[in-house]
Amino acid sequence: MEEEYVKTKLFVTISDKDKTDRIVRLFKRYNINYSCSINAKGTASGSLLSYFGLDDVKKNIVLSVIPCVLENKLLYLLHNKLELYKPGNGICFSLGITSANKYLSSVYSNFSNYKEEYTVEKDKEYELIILIVSEGYATQAMDAAKRVGANGGTLINGIGLGSEEATKFLGITIEPEKDVVLILVEKDEKKKVMKEITDEVGLSHEGRGICFSIPVDNVVGLTEKMNFIKK
Repeated sequence: MEEEYVKTKLFVTISDKDKTDRIVRLFKRYNINYSCSINAKGTASGSLLSYFGLDDVKKNIVLSVIPCVLENKLLYLLHNKLELYKPGNGICFSLGITSANKYLSSVYSNFSNYKEEYTVEKDKEYELIILIVSEGYATQAMDAAKRVGANGGTLINGIGLGSEEATKFLGITIEPEKDVVLILVEKDEKKKVMKEITDEVGLSHEGRGICFSIPVDNVVGLTEKMNFIKK
């Protein structure tokens, strides 16, 4: 009998380092064992850092592949149990995955009959801007983004493994001398933020930056409270 395919999503959680263990334990409770952690830094300043959960410069990005049917349940738990709705506690967002390997489908096959417990009421749509820029130009890029409404971001320093090797993050090859900046913005603000970044540090400038955006399915941590409806 052919094994039923279970759809998956990528869960991205950004928080203080001391919350990483709690997040991973929460995921493991639901048999989400495919996760990895990346060191990062907040790129906002002052009160914005506090509002977006980036007041401590040192951050951890936890990447987890989850079955789609658990998405709203995990968002609910992160929002309420880890209190991501409180300023300074972090953010989490989900991204669609077009396909996953057979191993993941097998691992999550027990969720094929799982029924979603919650729905989420969304009042805004967001997109994730990913900027790859020459090392040292991330602050300049973020200053440009904030001029037109971006409220902060997360910086991943160049994490290449050597002159002949590179690391991949979300399918992007990152050379050692590059920085990666992740910026969540409202969908309607995306174009002007990307234009301002490109005008400041784009390929025709010393920063040699490129940026693109990915639609985000759900976000917690950007508003004080979200409305979860239990089915």
